[in-house]
Amino acid sequence: MRQGWLKEALFAGQTANGFKIGTVMSLGWFWIRTSGCRLVYRGESMETIDFDNVLAVTSPETDEVTLPDFISHEAGKDYFYVVRCANRYGQIEQTLKAAVKVSIDSEGKLEAGKPNGVFGLAVKRRRDGQIELVWGYYPIEQKSDPKEMRIYTDAGTGEVNYQEPIAVVQYKGKRFYQYKSEIPGNGRYRFAVRAADSGGNERRSSKAVEIETSGRNIEAIEIVGVISE
Repeated sequence: MRQGWLKEALFAGQTANGFKIGTVMSLGWFWIRTSGCRLVYRGESMETIDFDNVLAVTSPETDEVTLPDFISHEAGKDYFYVVRCANRYGQIEQTLKAAVKVSIDSEGKLEAGKPNGVFGLAVKRRRDGQIELVWGYYPIEQKSDPKEMRIYTDAGTGEVNYQEPIAVVQYKGKRFYQYKSEIPGNGRYRFAVRAADSGGNERRSSKAVEIETSGRNIEAIEIVGVISE
């Protein structure tokens, strides 16, 4: 273990393993980078980034970070990386400014550029006996221009079928969209909306809205009279 760390530090400079071993053994007082360094962290969301585990250490002058070979990426998952700078005394900045999202496709490769995800997705039941979906789309910093909005449902099974959309709404720029359909029947139904570009690439989203129906129209309240004292 010790010889492996010394060889790694000798040929590659200070590494993630060397940084962790040195700081643990010296209770945090170990530091050999007189010009500071940059530390790389990762999580499956911005809220779950593991700042107790340093994945890589680089010099403060570098513009690129090469991750070690032992860091794996599972197919179909998103990862969030954060880079933080440390000064010559080992003090680390507390910021999320240098953050990047990495999406892995089903084949284990970097996901192609895609439109943004929709926001504000909601579902409600109308008085005319229909279900209405409402959502918004904002094209800020998107990787690909959307062509259409695809609506998916679970058909009452509890699992949304993302292979076959039940409807498609054409993209018309930054705005709120809506989709109406007949009530499918009694039960609990889930709906999801994804923006897709001309190549069929769509933004993955695990968020779905749910509605419970009775299969009957909502009846208006009839006022039969007013009582005044």
